[in-house]
Amino acid sequence: MARRQNQKVVQFYNIPTINIGIVIFGLIFIFLGVQIVRSLKQPHYTVYEVQKSYMDTNITGTALALRQETLVATEQSGYINYYIRDGQKVGKNATVYTLDTTGTLSDLIASVSSEGVTLNYSGYSEIRDSITAFQNYYSDAEFSDVYDFKNDLEIQILDIANSQVLDELTASNAASTSFAQIPSTQSGVITFYQDGYESKQPADINLTDFNMDAYTRTPLKTGEIVQSGSPVYKLITSDYWNLILPLSAEDAERLMEDTRVTLLLPNISHEVYGDLTVIQNGDAYFANITLDKLMVNYCNERFLPIEIVMTKTEGLHLPNSAIVDRTVLKVPISYFTAGSQSAQSIYLNVRTFDEDGNPTVTQIAPDIYYQDESYCYVEPNDFEEQAVLVKNDSDETLSVQQLLSSGNTATLTGVYNVNRGIATFQRIEVLASDDEFSIVEEDLPDSLSMYDRIILNPSDIEAGQVIY
Repeated sequence: MARRQNQKVVQFYNIPTINIGIVIFGLIFIFLGVQIVRSLKQPHYTVYEVQKSYMDTNITGTALALRQETLVATEQSGYINYYIRDGQKVGKNATVYTLDTTGTLSDLIASVSSEGVTLNYSGYSEIRDSITAFQNYYSDAEFSDVYDFKNDLEIQILDIANSQVLDELTASNAASTSFAQIPSTQSGVITFYQDGYESKQPADINLTDFNMDAYTRTPLKTGEIVQSGSPVYKLITSDYWNLILPLSAEDAERLMEDTRVTLLLPNISHEVYGDLTVIQNGDAYFANITLDKLMVNYCNERFLPIEIVMTKTEGLHLPNSAIVDRTVLKVPISYFTAGSQSAQSIYLNVRTFDEDGNPTVTQIAPDIYYQDESYCYVEPNDFEEQAVLVKNDSDETLSVQQLLSSGNTATLTGVYNVNRGIATFQRIEVLASDDEFSIVEEDLPDSLSMYDRIILNPSDIEAGQVIY
């Protein structure tokens, strides 16, 4: 076979093809990038869902307890053995303690006690009452109180045993004649400490009296020999007592008109009622609460944590950061065309001028945030700067400039509702507040409801602004 000569080889080049998938992916990537950049440049707002709650506006603090207290001193030196236990009531002329000038009575009591003492029925009854009282206020949240009660109970048992031994020795004339039985000259409640507040009166109290670092408490029941003229017990002669509580100026104003208050006291499950006066000493204010019961429960306490029960405020619970003030226009109700009871038919006749200077009158329905007997409080941004309001069926007019210059404006407190993605200002009435939250009226017309969504950081929001 003959070979062909001069054959030509033609080379074909690959023509690149377009990958539709890559193109689409690239466009999507560019679109997302643009959206991200736009999102970063736009302000971001935090939304809060409105809930119903309450605010406890009780006044709490540490009160100073004042009572009718008398320190009773011994007229002779010697050893003291008490008949009466701490916090126990004593009648007039009843024996409070024995004064032993030689110490022989103390030795006799110690010798009898070392042999063991069986408590009588009265002693067991006192211990049972103490245990029952502790059970009534015990809480698992304060379990450490059990150890304090254990120590108090041991002291009480020892006091009861010593008093019982003393009674037996006195009845059998086993003690020498070197001791004397000292009676009380008045009836009252016995305690065994002094702290310098015994003669204080409510009108004398100042803030320095509440300095716990400077407070000192001295026991009167030491077991050592007592010198003549030394106080050996304190007698509280009245069931009336006072609790003095420091107040802020705001709390003092809240209580100024009250003459009676409800209290919560420690270890008492029920509310307590007392008479109230507000005392001012310089720039300091104090609540002076007079009680006629429960004094014996706290006869050994000088400072008590107390709570004055005020009205519990219920309503819608809002963060304070969401609350703003907004300036609005006060438009006389007479300028509205169809009364003021139906929000769907409230209009204003507004006269404006076109580019040629020709007047035109249109009806608009402005956002009305609040209404009283004389005015509707409306959104100023609903009007052009040169707009003139025309009274219905009348030649009377009122320009927006007149409203602004004549002070027909008001400041309303409210929040921005964004239920529909648009910032809508809504008026609120704050009932109570603290540092972080406020309770506002729930049933205001055209105001907030539960589950409404509001802006938490509205400092740069304008009414009508699109949020999302």
